[in-house]
Amino acid sequence: MRLLFSFMFIVVDAFLRDKGYNTAICKTKWEKSGGVTVENYEFVDVVRSDSKGYFIDLDFASEFVIARPTNFYENLLQYLSRVTIDAAKQSLKSSDGGAANRDGGETVVAFDSVD
Repeated sequence: MRLLFSFMFIVVDAFLRDKGYNTAICKTKWEKSGGVTVENYEFVDVVRSDSKGYFIDLDFASEFVIARPTNFYENLLQYLSRVTIDAAKQSLKSSDGGAANRDGGETVVAFDSVD
């Protein structure tokens, strides 16, 4: 399944580049002490010619999957979009050169999965 998502990122990135957008596939990870990776996150970063930026998450709903969900929680997950596009409200780098926190932006477009 991970290979499929990696391929999807490449296809979306290539499609947007072909349309003239400046894009990059971004991968982030958070490490716990001892070098153990706690979390990985991948998204497509898009910058338009007018310098507006967007983040495309190709598997948004999976971020909310938990080990033992209640029936109510599982039903709630069905209403989440698979793919989201968020407007970037802040640069990924702070003025001092370090990484800055991103406030999530506003959801511009959301797509449901096509099964």
